[in-house]
Amino acid sequence: MPANLLSGEHQKKCIEGSKFLSALNQDWNLLVSSVGPCEFSLNLELEPYQALIKSVIFQQLRPTSATAIFKRFKQNFNGYFPTAEQILISTEEELKACGLSSNKLKTIIEISSQFEKAEFDNREGFHVMSDNQIIEKLTKIKGIGEWTAQMLMIFNLGRPDVFPVGDFALRKNYALFKKMSLPISVTELTKISSNWQPYRSIAAWYLWQYKILK
Repeated sequence: MPANLLSGEHQKKCIEGSKFLSALNQDWNLLVSSVGPCEFSLNLELEPYQALIKSVIFQQLRPTSATAIFKRFKQNFNGYFPTAEQILISTEEELKACGLSSNKLKTIIEISSQFEKAEFDNREGFHVMSDNQIIEKLTKIKGIGEWTAQMLMIFNLGRPDVFPVGDFALRKNYALFKKMSLPISVTELTKISSNWQPYRSIAAWYLWQYKILK
């Protein structure tokens, strides 16, 4: 799917999702009106395999630390996100010097290798898959869990109905948002989030913004 068409469809879903969530109840109406229009942008300048690599770099790190590592990673390639070929011809020492752990480096090399061997789908290939098919395919790569796959689906592939229920910040923010005792379980939030279909990605974005309002 061409990037401009995906972007236009994404913007439409953001508007629809904001209206849908606002109509759910008073709490959601207040959150949406306080945050304003849903404006999260898709990372379309990166190919899916590159976006997945970026998500791997950010796994289990504070945003400031991950951003610093990501910046050093790109500095190895003149400030640009490298191609799979460029990653594969780099030495492990060069890549580790960015701050990457051995496990993350292995995952990044595996993703790059799959892309070079045409085993990793492009955007059009992912477009014809269901959400579950994408998760199943990506989590076969060692080092890729459901959360990482879901980040790709939300921020690169533009899937409008993905809710990463295992994301700690979402669980924490929802409990605060609804003035619930902490923590809310994954099982509870999975059930609750079903009420936000087919706009769970939009709901996740608004809940991520909740901390900004506190």
